[in-house]
Amino acid sequence: MPPAKVLPTRFDQLYLTKFYRGGTAMSSPSHPGSVWLRGARIAAAALAGTLALSSCGGDDQPTEQSGGSGGTSATLGFSGWSIAYLPTAIAIDRLAEQGFEVEAVALGGNPNQLQAFAQGEVDIAAIAQVMDLMDQGLPAKFFLAGNTNEFVMVSRAEFPDCESLDGKVVGIQSEASFVGQLAVQWFANECPAAAPQITVVEGSENRLAALLQGQMDASPIDLQDWTLLNAERPGEFVIVEDFTTTLPIMRGAFAATPEWLEANPELATAWVATHLEVYRDVYADPSILVDKAAELLPEVDPDLLPAVVDAFVSAESWPVDGGLGEDDVQSTIDFFDADGEAYTSVTPEGAVDLTYLDAANQAQG
Repeated sequence: MPPAKVLPTRFDQLYLTKFYRGGTAMSSPSHPGSVWLRGARIAAAALAGTLALSSCGGDDQPTEQSGGSGGTSATLGFSGWSIAYLPTAIAIDRLAEQGFEVEAVALGGNPNQLQAFAQGEVDIAAIAQVMDLMDQGLPAKFFLAGNTNEFVMVSRAEFPDCESLDGKVVGIQSEASFVGQLAVQWFANECPAAAPQITVVEGSENRLAALLQGQMDASPIDLQDWTLLNAERPGEFVIVEDFTTTLPIMRGAFAATPEWLEANPELATAWVATHLEVYRDVYADPSILVDKAAELLPEVDPDLLPAVVDAFVSAESWPVDGGLGEDDVQSTIDFFDADGEAYTSVTPEGAVDLTYLDAANQAQG
């Protein structure tokens, strides 16, 4: 496959005004531009401290511990509010009712999130790419999965399959990003003879605009953007690969150091139990997620929120079983291994601590 072209990222945002109130999605909290770097692999530099920490989390201090069952507060580092993370917003509210205090610090893209976690500026990380740090020797364990892969490969309706995209313009965030690897690996596996014009356009909102303007033929986009695109141009675009079903790997995953987990068993167990409760409640009554979205995602057209939420609910994005089965973790490792930088020391057994999931399940009977 030829090297990816790089196009400017400043597309006309007029086409997004129906989706994101205020006329632009460029500064949307749910789609901050740096979020779309979240697939990038982080090498030893993340541990060495060469990346600058985002100022919004730089003043946080390590959680204070008290009592035999640990502390009652924690700091979560994550990209920013989006539909995928809204169950966590609800869980944080419920944890507060139980006497726990969780500060959610929006750090933007993966580099900032991993840097903050590696330096101990946040107690809990929220992305599966913590595996990158594990492979570099940082002690960390996943204790609950957050959400599975929320992306689909979308193309213009006249290009209904992989082969038909031969020679066509396919937009990605970057070749090293999660979104980029979804496209690169899909073409390599499904139609290796095809030679699409892989084009780098940073920012999901820019790729959405490019699709609407006819400047791009296909792109991996998340369920939120697919719902918005289909609402604006029904029938003009199709899903040619539903990665939520064909590649349901971990996207969001909560990790902490063994030291923090062992010092905070009550909070860690409550975190797991409360999230599982929220996941079940969301599937039973999606309106609670719509209400939270209206509160935290005011830039999204409220009339479209039910459809966006329904897309995530229909995809069963949040694992009611905790999502840390050996196959779940191994498939995630395999995906990241296939980008040319295979892990040398990450295994399903070594990456996971099931203590708190088991305790939550036991408590719930």
